[in-house]
Amino acid sequence: MDFLTNRRDSATEKEGQPVLKSYYDRQSGLWGLRRGERMTVRPRYPEVFDICGDWAAVRFGNNRAGVVNETGQSGIQLDRCRKMKFMKEDLLAVTDCVGNESYIDLKVNRTYREKPVVLSFGCMELPYGGVELLKVGAFFFSRTGKPYVTMRGVDQNGIYFYDFYLKIPDYRVPKDCQLVDPVWTTLFDVFACVLAGDEEEVYWCCGRLADRSIVVMDGNGNYYHVEKGKEKRYIACNAPRPGEEDFHTVMERLKEEAGRRAGIAQRKQLQEEEQKRLKRLEEIRDALPFRMGMKWGLKLGERIIVPPKYRKILPPVGYYCAYEENACQWGIMALDGKVVVEARYQKVDIECNGTVHLTVIPGKVKTIKL
Repeated sequence: MDFLTNRRDSATEKEGQPVLKSYYDRQSGLWGLRRGERMTVRPRYPEVFDICGDWAAVRFGNNRAGVVNETGQSGIQLDRCRKMKFMKEDLLAVTDCVGNESYIDLKVNRTYREKPVVLSFGCMELPYGGVELLKVGAFFFSRTGKPYVTMRGVDQNGIYFYDFYLKIPDYRVPKDCQLVDPVWTTLFDVFACVLAGDEEEVYWCCGRLADRSIVVMDGNGNYYHVEKGKEKRYIACNAPRPGEEDFHTVMERLKEEAGRRAGIAQRKQLQEEEQKRLKRLEEIRDALPFRMGMKWGLKLGERIIVPPKYRKILPPVGYYCAYEENACQWGIMALDGKVVVEARYQKVDIECNGTVHLTVIPGKVKTIKL
């Protein structure tokens, strides 16, 4: 089945590659396959039902049907049928001899009596970027090697994609499933989890770490650490071998590492946000106070930066200006309107070097640095 699961990588998608077609041999009355002028399969099929990419749905000499690649290698073999047709999203429609229609998921060679609806989450074009489910009737089926089907009554709105994994409500959690944080979570917080880019099986999510990575368990009691954009990594199991660390020992180390990574990521994000904000402030540093009715705001040319809602705004000093919210209640805001010092001081003086003198009451002045 490997070559069927790789249909999206077919040679027809490569630039300049001739399209795979069928051809009829009048002498034998059989059909073969060719690419341009190159014969890839000599006439051997009584019928070619359909062609998609590198694959052909054919009838064999024994009157059975199946799917073959451009060289005639068989991938799926079926009983006798009346019709076969490739559909979008790696599905194959098969009509049997009495007119009943069924559908085959070519990714995993799984048959459904009802036409599946393919649901895509995330970006399937990126490695570890997306997940697919099949909705058949009231159930959702995975497209993984090991089959998975949801419980009856699962609402599609309850299925949610988090960047690199799909969360599916499911209370059939194995009793031996261990939790990342057993103090604050229970087995009722565990859910089924489809990993982006993983075609093996559906896992049980045991919890999330500080850096938003997760820990999952497979059907054999093996645990994996999963990060965005990366392949899952084995970390422990329910029955550790001699010399192998147990789940809780591994988790203590993982939590510590994840905490450090989360701290670094948060600091980096704050730095990037501050740099963007400073860039915006530099772009509007020529903003000036303006009055509309009884209220004051800030504008740059004809563009209003801060809507008129204050009792008074003084001319800016650098990226900041003093504003009066109520009578004798002064504070400081940045040019983009972000309040830096709440308006509760009788007087505010801003120096060019960023030093600010805040008068609490006459004779009592507090000095801060912006």
